[in-house]
Amino acid sequence: MSDIGKPYFKYCLVPCCTNTTITAPDKLFFSVPKDRSKRDSWTEAMKRDRKKNPALSTKSIHWCCEDHFSLEEDLENYWQWKLMGNVKRLKLKAGVVPHIFECQKKTLSTPVQKGALKRKRIALVQAALSAVNEPSSSFESEPSASTSFEEPSSSNFDEDPNLKDKCIQVNIVKHFRSKATNTHVPNTSVACSPIKISVMPQNGFPHKLYSTSQPDAFKIGEEETVSSDSADDFHCPSDSSENYSSENENINLEKYHEHMLKGTLMSIEKNPRLFLGLPIRSYFLIQLITETVPLPTRNIYIVLKKLRLDNQFSILAIDFGLCESTVSRVFKKSVPMLAQLMQDLIVWPSLQDIRKHLPIPFRARYSKVISIIDCLEIEIEKPSNPVHQALTWSRYYNCNTLKFLLSCTPDGLVSFISEGYGGRTSDIMIVEHSGYLEKLVSGTSVMADRGFKHISSLLMQKGSELVRPPSVSSASISSKADVKLSKRIASLRIHVERVIGRLREFRMLAPHSCLDNHLIRYLDYIIIIACGLINMQEHLIKKQV
Repeated sequence: MSDIGKPYFKYCLVPCCTNTTITAPDKLFFSVPKDRSKRDSWTEAMKRDRKKNPALSTKSIHWCCEDHFSLEEDLENYWQWKLMGNVKRLKLKAGVVPHIFECQKKTLSTPVQKGALKRKRIALVQAALSAVNEPSSSFESEPSASTSFEEPSSSNFDEDPNLKDKCIQVNIVKHFRSKATNTHVPNTSVACSPIKISVMPQNGFPHKLYSTSQPDAFKIGEEETVSSDSADDFHCPSDSSENYSSENENINLEKYHEHMLKGTLMSIEKNPRLFLGLPIRSYFLIQLITETVPLPTRNIYIVLKKLRLDNQFSILAIDFGLCESTVSRVFKKSVPMLAQLMQDLIVWPSLQDIRKHLPIPFRARYSKVISIIDCLEIEIEKPSNPVHQALTWSRYYNCNTLKFLLSCTPDGLVSFISEGYGGRTSDIMIVEHSGYLEKLVSGTSVMADRGFKHISSLLMQKGSELVRPPSVSSASISSKADVKLSKRIASLRIHVERVIGRLREFRMLAPHSCLDNHLIRYLDYIIIIACGLINMQEHLIKKQV
């Protein structure tokens, strides 16, 4: 393993390697395992001399630099560290030992002593003379130039006193010569369109599938040559090694994006309630949306995951294998289309349907209640315009907010959601201008908190009645009957608070999510989508059999 952030001094244990944290501060150093068998295998691979260097203690800490490993092949989390950069420890694969030792020069052969060389030359001369003195018919009949030898004098082999025998360390490099062979390869020039990678839908989501039979890199526009000869018969030098490495890196990045995309899709399909806010029994809605709205499944997943988890666009880009700007553009383009479809899931039921599904606690005293209303506020960033700052300031939350009026039926179905208003807007003004009063029917009741006491006159104009807890005053003590009435109404009005609680499960609609100024224009669409998803979740009030 490698500790990336450790500042203390380290040096490489490999013989002849001079890398330290001072001479090579940008290199990675991997700790030698403390297990005896693993440490012995590492030292044996390093070619450490056991006679000169004793065995390493299992308690000591030693390091080996990155020059002796192939990081891409030997590390488990290489791509996570290379692309994301948020790795604290680099892990080597099991059984990996140092195997690259370019720092250890090839040892030269033992230099021959001058005395031994002199004796060898004398032996060669004597062997040649003895061969000349032997009788031979061929030599007698025909003289040869090789029969005359001069016996070398001993002065030829005398050592020069001015010369010294010294050993010079050199780096022996094997001679290598690159040759190009001219061959006639049959080829055909064909005007081709750019290579298209096959795209196949999987679970309603289009993504790229790369065939392993295709080469690693393509150069579109060049002529393709076909030959029956083996690739080893001739050598074709590449135009630029840098272009090849960049193309190879791009292909590796595409494979990484493909793996991240598959993992994201698998996680969503396994637990859609966690990532999309949609229960498994209502997962068919994704396919229905895809068939109704001209949106790919990927765009729907991006919108719902952003709404549910409020991840940054950069994180969503990694999850779906896209760039950050593309994810942002997809989100802003898809939200209005999804909201238009989800608006059909927010319905105002008929009076007969409401009474048919009226919970038992309402039937005794509040059977005429058809709607429970309340307001919710969502924090936004402080606007740059001073007028907008004043209009969106909320005294209740002490921040800039947008306020919405929400209505639900007694059994917890969201039946109405208003447009967004500034946090400074009063409740009575929202009720009057949001279009909620047009939904009411004469002879019905509306349940609300005591803060809505001023809307009773508006409801009376529609022939409806306001049901709310009695007002309290610090000057007088509430009667026993008022306390019981407040408790009874509060126990029934709590259902609208539970609906708002489900809305708050979507991180973008949390009380202090602090929505970005660039997304404020989409907040009306976002809350419509969230309300539609809530109506597709489990029943808020369990039915009593």
